[in-house]
Amino acid sequence: MSDQTTSDEISFEEPKLIMNPPPQPFFSLRRLVIVLLLAGATAFLVFSYHDAPDTGGGTGCSNVAVAAWDPCPGSHILRQSQVGVSLQPGYDGRISINGIAIPEDQMIGAILPGTEAYNQLTPEERQLGPRPNNKALVEFEPGEGKAISKFVGQLDIAIRFWKITDGPETGQTITYTIFVT
Repeated sequence: MSDQTTSDEISFEEPKLIMNPPPQPFFSLRRLVIVLLLAGATAFLVFSYHDAPDTGGGTGCSNVAVAAWDPCPGSHILRQSQVGVSLQPGYDGRISINGIAIPEDQMIGAILPGTEAYNQLTPEERQLGPRPNNKALVEFEPGEGKAISKFVGQLDIAIRFWKITDGPETGQTITYTIFVT
């Protein structure tokens, strides 16, 4: 046998099959397997997204005034983590943890008298309290000498918030629970 092919051995029907393939049935095993694999992958992505636990801050929890939760309700945190919310601009608020009202001067971002930052404030800013530049940040981190030195067990958090223009007497409260691991 020779390595060369003669014109008698070449099939001229193959190009016709490529250009005009025979009709395929609409329902075939191959198409069914592909559709099932795509449906399974889509279902996996949807369920894995919805069932994923939230272990940190985010915007997935809903409240009109809350811009971000730190952490989201139902999350697990370490005992020295900061907790609370960031409110939308134009809001102010306070935080209570397990019924203990956290003093405003112990909240994250408070500017205390006698500090360099406090000395740089204008008299008008000083009249706004210990958080003149970040009223919308309503968060607390435990520590020595604070209302709570460390977090333990289940934390029931209450955030009281209001529009600054309306005043605290119009405030609303949201409560949620997080867990210390």
